[in-house]
Amino acid sequence: MRTILREGKSTSSVITSFMNEFNLKLKDFKFEVIEEGSKGFFNIFGSKPTKIQFTMSGISEKTTEKINEFTEGILKGIDIKYSRINIDHKDNIYLVEIIGAEEPGFVIGKEARLLDSLQHLINQMINKYEKKQIKIRIDVDGYRKRREEALIEKVRSISGKVKKVGKSITIEPLNAANRRIVHKFIEKDKSLRTMTLGEGDFKRVVILPASAVTNKPRKQKSTRS
Repeated sequence: MRTILREGKSTSSVITSFMNEFNLKLKDFKFEVIEEGSKGFFNIFGSKPTKIQFTMSGISEKTTEKINEFTEGILKGIDIKYSRINIDHKDNIYLVEIIGAEEPGFVIGKEARLLDSLQHLINQMINKYEKKQIKIRIDVDGYRKRREEALIEKVRSISGKVKKVGKSITIEPLNAANRRIVHKFIEKDKSLRTMTLGEGDFKRVVILPASAVTNKPRKQKSTRS
């Protein structure tokens, strides 16, 4: 079970905002009004927000079974041998781990493109089945975690060089997921900024001093994607 506290001007506005945030229907959660809001004196002084505690059931056994079924079917279709499939649920994402793949390199593909394609396909299948947005992340024997750790270490090193020389450095083309990792890491350092260059699925991320962005004309503001 997962509980989340939200507040706003009214009960209806808080519930609507919560449903939109997680793309939920009323049947997907329970809620309890912790504190009724009040407008206060002249609707200004002493006003209090409405506080509501939401409870989500978290991982659905039915959804998990279907994700497992779809994953097994696709792996069988492309003749991939493996030991087992683990499915977990964290931060509103279903994490699917293929354990003990005989040919992990084949399942992953160059630059993880085959793995990304499998992930996209299973996402499409389960969303069509559930008739609502569900996010699934597929990994093979911890590959994505290792790649993420290696990418963060590389970005940490590049960040140090950018701060030392005071000039921007451009990273090799990355997919959207890896670009988000870079952006999120750099966000923690107020002395640095990021920009995205290129078109298509694979784009380059530029890491540069924050002062370089501040001193540029308004029309050249940094972009992220």
